[in-house]
Formats: sequence, C-alpha cells, structure tokens
Amino acid sequence: MEITVSKTALLDKLKSIGRIIQPKNSIPAYDNFLFVIDEFGIILVTAGEEAGRITTNIDGKADFTNHSFMANAKTLLDGLKEIPEQPLTISILKKELIVKYANGKFSIPLEKEEQYPSMNTDNTATPFLVSGNDLLYGIKQTLICSANDELRPVLNGVYFDIGLDSMSFVATDGTRLAMIENPSPYTRKERAAFILPSKFAKVLSNIVPEDCMNVEISVNQTNILFEFDSYRLICRMIEGRFPNYRAVIPQKQPNRAVLKKADIVSALKRVSVFCDESSSLVVLKFDSDSLKIAAHDLYFSKSAEETIPLQSGCNIEIGFRSSFLIEMVNNIPSEDIAITMSDPSQASLLTRCDEEVKSLTYLLMPLSINN
Repeated sequence: MEITVSKTALLDKLKSIGRIIQPKNSIPAYDNFLFVIDEFGIILVTAGEEAGRITTNIDGKADFTNHSFMANAKTLLDGLKEIPEQPLTISILKKELIVKYANGKFSIPLEKEEQYPSMNTDNTATPFLVSGNDLLYGIKQTLICSANDELRPVLNGVYFDIGLDSMSFVATDGTRLAMIENPSPYTRKERAAFILPSKFAKVLSNIVPEDCMNVEISVNQTNILFEFDSYRLICRMIEGRFPNYRAVIPQKQPNRAVLKKADIVSALKRVSVFCDESSSLVVLKFDSDSLKIAAHDLYFSKSAEETIPLQSGCNIEIGFRSSFLIEMVNNIPSEDIAITMSDPSQASLLTRCDEEVKSLTYLLMPLSINN
C-alpha cells in the first residue's frame, strides 16, 4: 500500500495540526498522528490530546482505501522537515511506515489505530455559521484577556454568546475584560453559548484562513465542533457559568480622552522600564490637551515621565498596570483610541475611534496611586 504526496503539502498540514499535541500525554496514542484513508481514497490525518483534536485532509493519492494506522508525530515531523520539496512515496507495511525520497528513505514503526480514543459529536444542536474573518477578529481581540486560573476555570477561555442575529466574544481574567459584539449576516432560530478553552482558541486563530468564507459550528452537551475548508476541530467545552459580563461594563464615564495609539504605546514602553517591578504601576495624568505618563521605583531610586499630546482631553489622574495597558492598547486595530474613565478607583474602558460595525471594548481595572 502506497501514498504519493508532495513533501510540502504533507509537512505543512502535519505542522498545522501537530501544534495541538502535548509534550507529555497520559494516553500514549496522543503522541501519534492518526492516518485514515477512507472509502473514497481521501487521506485524513488527526492530531489530538485529551481535551480535543484536529482532523485535516492531505492533498495526495493513495492506491488503497478503508485503512488506518498511527505513526509517532515527532519522529515523522523531524524526518520530513529537512527533505527538500519533492514528491514522496510512503509505503505502509504491516508494522512500519517507509518514506522514500530522491536520495534515500527512512522508516518508523506503526501503532494500532484502535488505541486512538474517540470523541462524541452526537446530539448536536442545529449548526450555525460565522464568517472566518469575524471568528478570527473575535478570538484575536479577546484572547489576551483570558485567564490561566485553576480555581476559576470558566475564565480560562473565550465565551461565545450567540444571539439570533448577533454574536459576542468575551474573555476576562477578573482584572481586565475584552468584548466584541458583531451583527451577524446569518439569522438563527435559537440562541447558544459556550466557553472555548484558550488553547483551542489559539489553535483556531492559527489555522483559520483569513479568506475563509464560512465556519460551521456545532455544539452538544460537552463538545464543540468547528468545520471549515479542509479542517475539522472538536474540543471539550469548559463547564460552568460565565460571569455576567455586561453587568461590569460601566455605562456612564464622564471623563474621555482621545489620542494616537502609536504615541501612547511608545511612551508607555519607554516609561514602564522605570516601574516598580512588583506593581508595574504607571500613573496617567490627563488634562485638556496632554497626557503625562509617569513611573517610579522607590526601592531602586529610579523614575521617568513623558508627556504626549491629546486630540481631546479631560482632568483625571489614574494608575494602571503598565504591561496590561500596553498589551490592550497595542491590540486595538485603530490609529486613534479613546479612554473613558469615571474616577481613579473604577474600571476604565478602551475603545477604537473608527468603529463602524464591529464593536470592540476593553475594560481595565485601575491600580491605587500612593502619592
């Protein structure tokens, strides 16, 4: 039994799904790629771990059908990556896989495919569609605010809140929050909501093409299934109730400043070098036309301050963790940003100023200023 395939076509697909494989697995089968050649001769490859898996098809030709096998993922990837682009012939024997190329060959042992666990996709609700662009935007803009907290696992992912004609993406770690609200071009008959684990959100953001027209999403009681182009990702959702995120977003913020994103990001990066290492506190002092950013570290007797112009301003002094502020501002896809505040002890909001359809809101809790 032989498979003929381009080296690049094979390696690119294996690398795209192989990132899900963990360095150490309690189930040895997850150290392997699962290859399935179906009844039509289509070559399907799966990589997985205990919480989920990805399947894709390889653009190649098999001279057999209805067969499956497992091969060690790391060994196969390492063997392929130094081979120049060329057609490969892969021979599948009873106990080994032989990869033949122009100047040589390598072989690796095969494992029994029966050892590979299955995941349930039965009893899913009616699938719904989202454009690839909306999915990518929602994940990439919110994922930075997800937590890594064993005590609060519901915060360790991106919350999908699916309305009848809208879709919201939300993530929070308790100190900061990100929310995307999109009107949907598709109408639905029922609502849905689930928490997608951060690691699978990150995998999706890496494999969904920007020009992907539609991603089909199906949900049952425990699992989420994403299908698009040549990929099929299934993972276990995070169980539990996501916090009422709308209740924590301030509705009235009397202080508003508008400024250039590039100005504040570069200034924050320079000034934050002099922050207290334990708090990472930067103090922002706004007035009508300028913003003074200051940091100091009493223990090491170092400090810095910088003033940048505002397009419109207000009068308030407030402190933030510099690393969080830099990351959130830098992630806003707009040349101009708005910061709205009520007082130095309440949450502040960061938004883009060129908003048209997709609504992006970042919330950041302040730090106390010890004058």
